Amino acid sequence: MHKPLISVFFLTMIFGVVSCGGGGGSDGQSSGPVEGYVTFSDPWPADVSAVVTPVLLDGANDQVAMPVEQAGPAYGPVRFAPVDITAISLGVDGNYLYMRVDYDGVIPTAPFEIVENPPVERQFVKNQGMNIALNVDDDIATGGGGEGGIYGIDIFFAVGFDYGSISNVYVNWDFVGGDLHLAQGHALGELGEGGQGYDYVIVRFDISALGSFFPQGSTVDIGSWSEAESFNSDGSLKYHHFAFDEVTATTWTIP
Repeated sequence: MHKPLISVFFLTMIFGVVSCGGGGGSDGQSSGPVEGYVTFSDPWPADVSAVVTPVLLDGANDQVAMPVEQAGPAYGPVRFAPVDITAISLGVDGNYLYMRVDYDGVIPTAPFEIVENPPVERQFVKNQGMNIALNVDDDIATGGGGEGGIYGIDIFFAVGFDYGSISNVYVNWDFVGGDLHLAQGHALGELGEGGQGYDYVIVRFDISALGSFFPQGSTVDIGSWSEAESFNSDGSLKYHHFAFDEVTATTWTIP
């Protein structure tokens, strides 16, 4: 059973969250183009839990404030449980990387209004995104920059949600000039279970075309971050990093 949606928190103060209409904005990731997800022809494993194992674990209620110059609110950190990652489990079966992400709260199914309660302004949270980022060549001078202690990113697998609208599952790789917005490789993944309305999501990616960017059998640096954007009532972006959670980087031996 999934958990109830946990309201937005700032420090020790609770702010009301009410549902509102409207569509989502961008995917909340500084990561490049997305177009939803695809459906692969191969069947899913009978039990995905037998394929994946926990790789990145993160405590709940540990979101961090982003500096104002990085588009974070001056009153951060903001507690927004739907983007608060608690575990990321990974595994490979055949041509597919399977990924399960667990959150501390339910992913909204519609945009949410943040009620004004100074210093917090009225705003609308419309989307969120997360990724797992890999440095596969052990060189921080190549690839793209990142967050959460992971640098030299060569490839990342991402999941994002426009609340009440599209869900995005994709992989980007081979970044140009250190910019995570400029990927020479891009492919969609598949949504399996969970997502909007749940506190977890299970997805998979076809790794058959990734080559050296996904070196099976190698031990690589891996990290993750998760974020939500907020918007003004006129639809303009307010905070790209309204709420932000970073997961401590570690190493992972790709199966």
